Amino acid sequence: MSSRISRISRCRVFLLVIMLNLAGALPVAAADDAPPPRPRSTHEHVFLEAAAKERGAKALLKKSIVATPNQELFDVHHYFLDMTINYDARLLTNTVTTTAEVVGDSISELELNMYSGLTIVSAIVDGSPAVGYSRIPGDDMITVLLGRTYFQGETVAVGVKYQVDALWLNGAGHFNWSSYNGQTMISTYSEPDGAHTWWPCKDVISDKADSLDFRLNVPEGMIVASNGSLVTEFNFGDWHRYYWKTSYPISTYLVSLAIYPYETYSDWYTPLAGGDPMEVQFYVFPDHMDSVQTTYAQTVPMLEAFAAVYGEYPFLDEKYGHAEFLEGGGMEHQTISSLGGWDEDLIAHEAVHQWWGNMVTCADHSHIWLNEGMAMWSEAYWMGERYGFEEYKAHLAGISYFGPGTVIGEDPANEDIYFYGLTYFKAGWVIHMLRGVLGDTDFFAGLAQYRANHAYGHATTADLQAAMETASGRDLTTFFQQWIYEEYFPVYRMSWIPGPGAGEITVTIDQTQENGGLFEMPVPLRIVTDVSTTDLKVENNQLSQQFVIPVDGTVSSVALDPDRWILSPHPLTDATLAQGVLLVNGVDWNTYDIEYGGELTAAYEAQAFWGTTPIMFWDTFAEPATGYPSTLPAPIGHGSVPAEVLGNFSTVIWVGNHFGGDIYEWIDTPIRQYLEAGGNVLLLSRFTHTFLATGLDAYLGVELAQEGVTLTDCTALAPGLVDIPLVQVQTYNDLFTETLGPNTIPLFKDNVNFPARLTGALVKPPTGGSFRADGGRFAVVGGRPYRMDPVALRTNVEVILANHFGEPYAPSSVPDDGPGSQVPGRTVLGTPYPNPFNPQVKIPFELARQGEISLDVYDVRGRFIRHVAAGDFASGPHTTIWDGADDSGRSVSSGTYFLKLRDSQGQEVTSRMVLVK
Repeated sequence: MSSRISRISRCRVFLLVIMLNLAGALPVAAADDAPPPRPRSTHEHVFLEAAAKERGAKALLKKSIVATPNQELFDVHHYFLDMTINYDARLLTNTVTTTAEVVGDSISELELNMYSGLTIVSAIVDGSPAVGYSRIPGDDMITVLLGRTYFQGETVAVGVKYQVDALWLNGAGHFNWSSYNGQTMISTYSEPDGAHTWWPCKDVISDKADSLDFRLNVPEGMIVASNGSLVTEFNFGDWHRYYWKTSYPISTYLVSLAIYPYETYSDWYTPLAGGDPMEVQFYVFPDHMDSVQTTYAQTVPMLEAFAAVYGEYPFLDEKYGHAEFLEGGGMEHQTISSLGGWDEDLIAHEAVHQWWGNMVTCADHSHIWLNEGMAMWSEAYWMGERYGFEEYKAHLAGISYFGPGTVIGEDPANEDIYFYGLTYFKAGWVIHMLRGVLGDTDFFAGLAQYRANHAYGHATTADLQAAMETASGRDLTTFFQQWIYEEYFPVYRMSWIPGPGAGEITVTIDQTQENGGLFEMPVPLRIVTDVSTTDLKVENNQLSQQFVIPVDGTVSSVALDPDRWILSPHPLTDATLAQGVLLVNGVDWNTYDIEYGGELTAAYEAQAFWGTTPIMFWDTFAEPATGYPSTLPAPIGHGSVPAEVLGNFSTVIWVGNHFGGDIYEWIDTPIRQYLEAGGNVLLLSRFTHTFLATGLDAYLGVELAQEGVTLTDCTALAPGLVDIPLVQVQTYNDLFTETLGPNTIPLFKDNVNFPARLTGALVKPPTGGSFRADGGRFAVVGGRPYRMDPVALRTNVEVILANHFGEPYAPSSVPDDGPGSQVPGRTVLGTPYPNPFNPQVKIPFELARQGEISLDVYDVRGRFIRHVAAGDFASGPHTTIWDGADDSGRSVSSGTYFLKLRDSQGQEVTSRMVLVK
């Protein structure tokens, strides 16, 4: 990874603005053609798919097979798999013939990757028995002696006959023998390099065979789905033979089998240029037929939408289709995706892989983000096409990743190359940002160039960059360096003032990220005046930079990146943290309350989530059909919580569920920035690992141990907490290890089935947050909170709020840090008003207790300007005034200034204000 020396400078820029109409970047449905309602995705398919692929990699104890020197000397043209599966004996017998061309000077032996557990029966070279073959014990390789020297340009056909106990193959994780509803189910899942665990091949991702034939004998009644076109099928005795053929180049990991007594049906896709339609085939578990058809019906419209921007469907002469299997998520097998569900975003994800992953395949697994990033972004693109621009933005918001790590897999043999936060989520954002930087015309032209250069072959990150540069004429070196090869993201702070001239404003953009250097990006701005709304971009290439922008009329607001074209946290500025507790509901009333028999409503009626603590209420969902529980105040808003609302509260209690969609709202709410400002958060939810997925696990100081488990116990571990009886089944929960960060304490554990696993923890950052020195505390209690004993849960919430968060309620008898100690109330620095101001500004503040304070003004460079208040002040609210002068009585210039309040307890809080002259 490279490093960059940061520099801080200020410059005055008059014409350094690029006027763009961002509102037209995506199609938006007209008012008389409103998009259909869109149920929000949970992205569970991504977590499940990434986990499945990583399990497959770990099963091999290696994650990126590299060609041997011998394999570099030949190129595979064709594979022929001739397989018989004996269900009674559970025996797989197969002969695989590999036809290869010599591309080096010469070879006299041919090496194929072949799992050591496959028992070789014989080997054949060009139709005759091989003179010999060898295997090194424990090495997944077979070396076949060719009997003579083959020279450059010659072809050779090497056949290997073998057999294996099919159940034993389950241990390798790539050929799966299982059952569903009492019927045997067989499926394959060979990514990243697992094809050789069930058939010998050159299992190197970059060597695509030009074609492949698959002849398979299975018991009568079984239906086989595979790649390409079905050439023939027929019965003979108690057997049924299927003959599948693909005539397009294919990587070994994309070869697929799915065998089950499926029900099947078809749809039809019409090519862009017209002509004969292509069949789209669906292989469905019989008991799912009624469930899948609504979203399966979107498959053809998806192919149409993707073909319109990516070029024609790449395997038009064969087919596309889905085959159900028992793995979670999906697998993008060429022409026949395997699906473990039928969510619309899952279908879109696997369909688009036919272009990006199958037609253009990453050259090696260090570039796997090319496959998965395009698939993740295309999910959002489809949502925007079908449901409107807001759903495009919402889908991307749901995959925001604000954690460490590079998108490029620098060491694919040893790293978790399928970590969803980087390989899927951030990679999808990179594609989105590339679109924002280039604009639609150049972006889609770049994808067309990428396809033209690498169709039916493989590509690297540098290849994508080159294609985008060719199409756009832009140098994208910095973009790819900072977003692919380096870590983290920019954190922006923006302010504006009128002037310096008439019809101008000065916008200041500061980058305040602590973990990364300078990010050079075109930054979108939206300027609203009394006569117009203008969208534009400014080229931000300094850590602190000013832009002078011409405007029409009187400016009422300036927004930085309002449509979220840059992976950057929502700015959380001027946080007061003064309004107490905000209770956020993240459980869908109209689905889950009915399904769970009123459990959610009953828990709210019992005040299980907040007890006697005064609250305000926010609902991520619409009002329940039966109205809100009587204990709740009217909600002050719905959906994700905006930064300007969140920063007003000292604590947030989030009642989560994940399923039903609140994970979107959680991610789109600036929780991390709120914590870093000094706000406290209590999360009560199942599926906690998904809420922590964007780097909050590191903030909390926990490590995931198990996911998706059923809890049987909730034993209290911290002083003052009580055990929580679980009143209903507690499925789909996550557990942490007992290894915690230095500032983290355990709260709860499942002491029955998982005695070494935690369900809850709390972190207390020693320096607090930027606006509150004893804040930034984050507690998680895992489980379905509406299925916990409400009295016990309420007791624990009150203890956490009072003894760990310092929120007021009936005083607790259990101290936080030892006998007799209590967390004091907080000193609060309110929002200065008016802001911007001229000539003076009122500054409200509130003290937790009487004592000496100092309230000072500083400029943006940290230079002292004025003592506004100092001395001994009583506890309670106060207001003072700053007249815009420094300590010498001289008026200061227009600009941004910071207030810093220090109290007698050492607490320090800050706020910001803008002087306009």
